[in-house]
Amino acid sequence: MRLSRFLLVLLALSFVAFVPTSAHATAKPWIWGWWPSHWRNLDFQPYLKGEKLSQRSLWDNDQWTPEDWIKDAGDARRIMRDLYAANIVTNQYEDSDDIPVLEVGYGYKKLSGLDRRRVLQFIDYVFEITTSEPNGMFFIYYYDKSEPIGLYNQYGLQDY
Repeated sequence: MRLSRFLLVLLALSFVAFVPTSAHATAKPWIWGWWPSHWRNLDFQPYLKGEKLSQRSLWDNDQWTPEDWIKDAGDARRIMRDLYAANIVTNQYEDSDDIPVLEVGYGYKKLSGLDRRRVLQFIDYVFEITTSEPNGMFFIYYYDKSEPIGLYNQYGLQDY
């Protein structure tokens, strides 16, 4: 009786010890580095390829114009005051080469790409920078950076 109980316990322990389970997944050490099975199935690349519709193409049929903002606000000066108050625009000046510079703040960083382009298009509309002379353009700087983040010309925003 005692022997059968011992064999039963031994059989139960061996069953628990030798049954494979997925809960005990551990690294398989290999003497020269990563184990060979580590290099299998590495072709999974989520969200890097195969976009169905690019973001830029969503903006192609946008019917917005700067006059829409002016019509809603009443005049361009009010919109410019609001852009300064929201810390979207922080300064405007000309650099040493007489090229206009628009300095943008933290509020500009929080805008979507579409709204950033609308702000720049509005500023160009109000000050007529790209239409006042051939190859008219202005640089865009962040308030705390010494290098431009892009420029705006007749073709729109050119990010650096």
